[in-house]
Amino acid sequence: MIINNSIQSVTSLYGAAQPSRAYRAKQAADEGIRDEVEISADGQNFSEMLQKLRETPDVRQDKVDFYSQAIADGTYQVSSENLAAAMLGRI
Repeated sequence: MIINNSIQSVTSLYGAAQPSRAYRAKQAADEGIRDEVEISADGQNFSEMLQKLRETPDVRQDKVDFYSQAIADGTYQVSSENLAAAMLGRI
């Protein structure tokens, strides 16, 4: 049984029956058909929020400076009860 030759002959026939991309594109251009994209209001809102998120800095430097200074001064106190509860997932 020769399967390879059969597949090649079928694919060549299928390819010959399909109009080429260039032909389809030219035909669409000749008919004045244009692709259109319409973005929903939700999509536009999402895009705006994503842009604002990208503009937000990754590090809140004011918080870093505050806690760095508190640790350096020795004034940063951590409640051992709150730490244990957080570690156990209770907070």
